[in-house]
Amino acid sequence: MGPLGWIAVSLAAWTVLIALIRWFVIPALRRGPAGDPVLGLAWYALKVFGRIVHRVRFTGLEHLPTRHPPRPLVVVSNHTGSVDPLLISSACPFLIRWMMGDDMMWDRMAPLWDRLQLIPVDRTGDRPVAIREALRTLRNKGAVGIFPEGRITLPRGEIRPFFDGVGALISRARADTLLVWVEGTPETDRVGPSLFTPSRSTVHFIELIAWDGERDPGVITARLRNRLLAVSGWTANDEALPLVLPERLPF
Repeated sequence: MGPLGWIAVSLAAWTVLIALIRWFVIPALRRGPAGDPVLGLAWYALKVFGRIVHRVRFTGLEHLPTRHPPRPLVVVSNHTGSVDPLLISSACPFLIRWMMGDDMMWDRMAPLWDRLQLIPVDRTGDRPVAIREALRTLRNKGAVGIFPEGRITLPRGEIRPFFDGVGALISRARADTLLVWVEGTPETDRVGPSLFTPSRSTVHFIELIAWDGERDPGVITARLRNRLLAVSGWTANDEALPLVLPERLPF
């Protein structure tokens, strides 16, 4: 085959490849969270990552809403490490806008944070804009994820106090709650080891709790913590974790 023949074959192969991507790959990726093919690709990658590195298993998948939750939804979980939101999100067919301390959001990764639609939280309380953004998401029937202990809890096997902000968010948005318990992840508060240390993690989707009209944030918060304590069997440590640390956690 001469040079022109090879060029023709290459062009034909590229045409077929582009057609396959356009007609089959991109539609499949759009079936992921938010209908965004980039987020869809990340979602499928998270599934593979969770299975290979953390051998994650899930319980209670029957409690998950569909790709488009019919009501505002707050995802509430204990916090064992930086890998938690990745493992939880990999099982959910809907986009979760996680609330994340802005002291952990490195400026050089700003495009990634924007793509993931994270909600930055100023732990000092000087810029209380996170609650407004979270409420805006919930009023549009979106899902917001929160770790109400405030920070990663060590040693493992304890549940620290929940901050009343989670109850206030649920009350003001009249949101349903997806209660989650994560266990078996690497026992570290560092980002890199949490993500890449092999583990046998389990994500338990405990219950989808419909908003019952309760407006007292303290009552809602206490109910969620008590339910998580009862299901997990972990110890209640009533000493709250400090929201602000003297320096950023090491990678």
